[in-house]
Amino acid sequence: MKSLSLLLLLVSFVFGLDITIKSDKVSNGRCFLLKSNEDGSKYVAFEGKRYYFFPTKNDHKHKFYVIVPVNYYTKPHSSKIVAVVMQDGKKLYKSFKVKITDGKYKSEKLRVAPSKAKFNKKQKQRIERETKEALKIYKTITPVCYWNEPFSYPMNSKITSQFGNKRIFNGTLKSYHSGTDFRAKVGTPIYATNRGKVVLVKNRYFAGNSVILDHGEGIYTCYYHMSRFKVKKGQMVNKGELLGLAGATGRVTGPHLHFSTRVAGVQVDPLQLLRLLNEI
Repeated sequence: MKSLSLLLLLVSFVFGLDITIKSDKVSNGRCFLLKSNEDGSKYVAFEGKRYYFFPTKNDHKHKFYVIVPVNYYTKPHSSKIVAVVMQDGKKLYKSFKVKITDGKYKSEKLRVAPSKAKFNKKQKQRIERETKEALKIYKTITPVCYWNEPFSYPMNSKITSQFGNKRIFNGTLKSYHSGTDFRAKVGTPIYATNRGKVVLVKNRYFAGNSVILDHGEGIYTCYYHMSRFKVKKGQMVNKGELLGLAGATGRVTGPHLHFSTRVAGVQVDPLQLLRLLNEI
């Protein structure tokens, strides 16, 4: 009986399923994209976690997609992604060998106010509360999709700092750059990259005046350091709708927009994610 079960499992892997992967190699902090034409596509398993398939939006050649994020702190190594499909009550599998490479991100030296580099007890408590609040939001995967057209940038401006750069504040390595910075004078309009629900409008210690949009299916976009808000929590916004005005609130060296993204709770390169989303 055990031999028969093993044989059936091997057969499930051998017969080809119509599932493809865009690239079998990505760097830390970026994402894999898989597409499927198989009815019954459920999820992919990657390093102990499951990421679920959703219907594609504008890709008429494929039925389903799944985005698999790679944490920034992941070290270079070889791994495996296994797609799982349910058909006629049986699980079918397709496995992909993948590689996570070193993003080779640059280092940046920044000078900020001493209170933004070293924290007292009260400040640490505030930072902890805000971190927990944000993580609770990001771990929520809304089962509906709010968008059905390509994503755009939040503003048309020069990018001054890329995702992933190692941040050295006042001479001490503190973190990595968790988003993409756009040059923006105070008062510059900031627009929604796509349709979504406003799930946070708040002043925070590091991010300053912040707006977070839930686009559904585990996709979040974040807009930081604003001078003024133009939306309220719970509001539905359309692509290109005004969210707020750029500013210099929070931990900054000057006015700009910090734009970041999350997939299934994982912080990833915003520009790469938007490119992938615009292919589904």
